[in-house]
Amino acid sequence: MGTTTVYGGGGQIAANLSTVANVRDGVDSVAIDSVGVLETVSGLTVVEKGDGAVHKTVITLAEVIMTTADGAVPATDGMWSTLKLYTFPQGHIAVLASHMTCPITGIEAVTGSGTGLSDTADLELGVGSVASANETVFGLNNGAQEDIIEAMDVDLTAKTSDSAETVVNSTVAVYDGSTTESTLNMNLRTIDDADAGTGADTVKVSGTLTVLWSNLGDN
Repeated sequence: MGTTTVYGGGGQIAANLSTVANVRDGVDSVAIDSVGVLETVSGLTVVEKGDGAVHKTVITLAEVIMTTADGAVPATDGMWSTLKLYTFPQGHIAVLASHMTCPITGIEAVTGSGTGLSDTADLELGVGSVASANETVFGLNNGAQEDIIEAMDVDLTAKTSDSAETVVNSTVAVYDGSTTESTLNMNLRTIDDADAGTGADTVKVSGTLTVLWSNLGDN
C-alpha cells in the first residue's frame, strides 16, 4: 500500500499564501517599504502591483478637486494650483516610465466667485516631483513641476476640456528620497492672463496616472 507525503503543515500553507499575497500587492518581504502612500483626497484611489524590484502604481482620479489661486501679479503671474497625490517610500526612487490620460470633458473648471477661470481658459496640467507655487510665469515652465508627466495643453470649451489628453514619459529619472521622501504632485497653471480673473476657482480632474518605478535603496 503506497504512502502519501504531505509537505508542510498549516503554518507553511499560511506562509505560502502570504507570499502570494505579497507578490499580488507589490510587497516583497525582503524589500523595505516597497509601497508608497496615497494622499487622503476625495475621488483618489490607487492599485499597487509588482514586487520589491519593479513596482507599478496606478492612481485613478474621479473628479478630484484642485483649488486655484490667482498670481500675485495677475498680469505676469499665472493662476495656479498644486495637489500632492502620492508619497514614495524612503530611498532613491527610479521612475522608469509614466503615463497619464484624461478623457474628453475630464477636466472641468468650476467657478466659485464668477471671476475665476474663463469658460475658454487654456491651461497646462502635469505631474512633477516639485509642487507649483506662485511665480512670474505662465504655463509649467519649471521642469521639476512636470518631470513625471509633461504638461498637457488643456483647452476648455464651456469650462470643460474639449479633447482627451494623454502623455507618456519613458525617460528614466532617479529622485533622492533618502532624507525626505519623494512625491508625485499634480500641478496646474494658466497660459495667459486672459484665462482667469482674480477670484479663486476649483478644477475637477478625472483620469488615470500610471507610474512604473523602483526603490534602489536608502543611504
